[in-house]
Amino acid sequence: MPSVAQSTTSRAPQLQARSFSLGAVALCLGYGVFFGNVVLMPLWLQSFLGYTATWAGLVSAPSGVTAVLTSLMIGRLMRRFDPRVLAAASFSFFAASYFMRAGLTSDASFFAFVAPQLVQGFAMGLFFVSLLSVIFDGLPPHKIPAASGLSNFMRITAGSFATSLTTTFWDRREALHQTRLADTISVYTPAYQQSLAQMHQFGLNDQAAAGAITQGLIGQSYLLSSLDLFYISAWVSVALIPLCFLVRRPAAGGPTPVAAD
Repeated sequence: MPSVAQSTTSRAPQLQARSFSLGAVALCLGYGVFFGNVVLMPLWLQSFLGYTATWAGLVSAPSGVTAVLTSLMIGRLMRRFDPRVLAAASFSFFAASYFMRAGLTSDASFFAFVAPQLVQGFAMGLFFVSLLSVIFDGLPPHKIPAASGLSNFMRITAGSFATSLTTTFWDRREALHQTRLADTISVYTPAYQQSLAQMHQFGLNDQAAAGAITQGLIGQSYLLSSLDLFYISAWVSVALIPLCFLVRRPAAGGPTPVAAD
């Protein structure tokens, strides 16, 4: 009859495989959502909110500041807390950042756009190290290079697909919102006539005024499309939190992994 130690030893490879598989899924999905939002935010700011490339970069830059501050503490946090808890905390920060963005408007202030980026920086500082600790936990040394290469390949591929899916969804969702908004407007609508009158006061003729109103309609459609993506990103991050606790707990006092790019 096999002993408890032998049974535990025979289950170890299965637990390692499960931790690697679930950890890699969480890493890929989390990174895909993150990278899609990284692409979307400056694109939206520059295309429809009037931001220059410099100011769009200044909106995104603060996330790097908080990420650096968090990275200075991650080693100590890894020794004191379960890496699974830190991974769940990173998804919580991501979700909070996306929910904050879902409340943005087209006339929001510069600091309203910066605040979610600051929260995202804390998520970035926790995300990679904690999940890599889960993925590589218990793997034999000779398997770590292959596991690192595979996880990075999956992560980069997920980021590439996320970029394409995000921009495609953004454009198609805008078309849907534009159609719905256009259905509420006609030449007989009092609000439309009032807008035309205001445009005439600025010296625009009927054609130029209609074009300006159409541009405003397109801008609002892209705003609604962006908010849809932020809400989806937030709920995907929330859904990934339980996944962090379906893996086995990494050994205490283990080495802090390094992400290979």
